[in-house]
Amino acid sequence: MTEANVRDRINAIKERFDNISYRGVVLNVPYLIFLALLAVMYISNSNKGLSLAREIEKKKKELKEVRWRYKDAQASLIYYTSERQISEQAKSLGIAPLSKPAFEIKAVEKK
Repeated sequence: MTEANVRDRINAIKERFDNISYRGVVLNVPYLIFLALLAVMYISNSNKGLSLAREIEKKKKELKEVRWRYKDAQASLIYYTSERQISEQAKSLGIAPLSKPAFEIKAVEKK
């Protein structure tokens, strides 16, 4: 290698180092601020996503509990409106079920 080639390589390395050094940083401040802003937005979005996932899990548990209460209330309603339960409650009031089937009374018109 010639001495000129070596100097060119050294100059190229110095230029690259200058890009990383103080001068390079000062010239790229807007870009670095943009990168910092993107990093802050990324962290904020990640935290918001995690809190949203936690809230969804809480709502799922709450929905499961409400669904259980609904099914329990529905089952007890079906149980207490069954014919047997109604007849037992009616007996305590002194009402007895019909011994004959229901019939209709019709008025006869005379001409």
